[in-house]
Amino acid sequence: MTVTLSAPLHARLEYVHSVVADQAWDDGLRLCLVPSQFHVKMKTMREMSTGRQATLIFLLAVAVLFPGIWEATGLTGKDEFFLGLRTPMEMLAHDHWLVPFLDGVPRIRKPPLLYWLGRVSYETFGVSLTSARLVGILFAATLVATTAAIARRLSGKPGTAWVAAAILLGCMGMATESRRFMLDVPVAALSTAAFWAFLVWLDGKRVLWLTLATLLLAAGFLTKGPIVAMVFGGGVLALLFGRKLTLAELRANALLLIGHGLLWAALALPWFWVVRQLYPEAVSLVLADELESRQFFKLSPDIFLGLITIALPWGFVFLVAAWQQRSSARFRLLLVWFLLTFLPFLLVKTFDRYLIGSLVPMAILLSMALPELSARWPFRLGASLALLFGSVLAGFAFWFGLGGWYWLVVPALYLGWAWWRRSSLLHTLAAPAVFWMALLWGVFPALGVNAVPESVVELGRRQAVAMYDGPQPAMLPILSGQPHRHYGRLEPAALGELMAQQMPVFVEEKDLANFRQDVAAAGLSAAELGSYLTLASHGSGLRFARIGAKSADWQEAFRQRSLAPLLTRVHWFEIRTP
Repeated sequence: MTVTLSAPLHARLEYVHSVVADQAWDDGLRLCLVPSQFHVKMKTMREMSTGRQATLIFLLAVAVLFPGIWEATGLTGKDEFFLGLRTPMEMLAHDHWLVPFLDGVPRIRKPPLLYWLGRVSYETFGVSLTSARLVGILFAATLVATTAAIARRLSGKPGTAWVAAAILLGCMGMATESRRFMLDVPVAALSTAAFWAFLVWLDGKRVLWLTLATLLLAAGFLTKGPIVAMVFGGGVLALLFGRKLTLAELRANALLLIGHGLLWAALALPWFWVVRQLYPEAVSLVLADELESRQFFKLSPDIFLGLITIALPWGFVFLVAAWQQRSSARFRLLLVWFLLTFLPFLLVKTFDRYLIGSLVPMAILLSMALPELSARWPFRLGASLALLFGSVLAGFAFWFGLGGWYWLVVPALYLGWAWWRRSSLLHTLAAPAVFWMALLWGVFPALGVNAVPESVVELGRRQAVAMYDGPQPAMLPILSGQPHRHYGRLEPAALGELMAQQMPVFVEEKDLANFRQDVAAAGLSAAELGSYLTLASHGSGLRFARIGAKSADWQEAFRQRSLAPLLTRVHWFEIRTP
């Protein structure tokens, strides 16, 4: 027999369900925050102001993400060491401000704000990995704090903010991308902060908050262009869908919104107009290349794997929670918000790190849904994959005698214990963040990826050097404090200049044939001055074996317990007359 509930009764039952869920959340938080050994009072947590809580969460995020950013052999990638770190260095060396330059040409593929901030940090703290990556850490802490503030505002519970912040800090994508001087975390932080300011404006209609949202959106547009609209725009559309915001309300504030739209345009667009006037041909080439490389409207189903990767170990927990809550009005807004930040990347060529913004609604939904999630298998599966990934890196370090593997032992046991069985919320939230900190600060730097001999670093400090194609040595510019010129190919005029300045040219072994061909075509010769071996990043930070290494090379390396078959040889030459 089928029983059909009347609409009022159905609404009443859903209300009762929400009350029970809220009580379960409070009970779960009480178990988390008030174990007998801590005696923390829930009343204090409830009465903590939003500003004070956000400040504490910001400082917590800095404390979790900051360790290890100074490691030259830490996780990096070509977009960081080749573009991100060098661009503000060249701006500083040649006193460029308005338009960033790299290798003597305008760097206009991306907007300038992050590079401006990078130059400010270099000038303030000196040129170093720490001063560059500190910028990313501060943006990441802002992202965590504003996500927590949104969770508190949407749920009405201060405790939800702590849980959302901890979930975000426990995602692999946040742990890896926050520690690099890249664009994705900053633009997600600015977009999220703008949405939080917009929510505050909606509640009180104080113009100052709408102005702040406008300023943050302008800053985001000057960081990575239109992508700033993803988290903010998805959130606004979700509010409309959930009837937390109405078109009538927008129409009533039309003049105010139009005025702030004009303010945004006045702040965000002039730089692009100036660049268009100064370098029209370069802008046209960049736009055409960007449109071609993004491959719009081409399905990218691997983005689903990308979500699991950057959300690890929380990805499966989120998918189960989202499925269970798909028909609940309390969670529908968050589900729509997540889908609006995620699904557009299904239709464009993308990288996993582009999904950082999707972690925001994911973390907020999970912070509210955890008390109602009883299944253990998503926790066990997520923890198992994280442990497998960490064990591979730690095992690699152990097998080849590189050290560092021991940093992961206790955090791995902690993660397995906290996630395999039902434990207090405190352990469930803390274990992933501790695990990623140990892996990225203790284990990965011990592998020695992109290690540069001190003699080569000293050479880079004494004089300018050139890097051919590769580019290698990847970390020489930031370690020596000099941007150092990169050449994709060497024309006769460039070779003549290098010869006149007696500038050493560094060449990765895979590029030797092209390098010798360029030199011979100019009627010159190249005398080798030295070489060294290293594990070298090739694109992704995890692709550190030499180009061309086959399975037989890996087998030989493991059989001999020697990295020699996997190492990349980097040579340096002096250009001379025959």
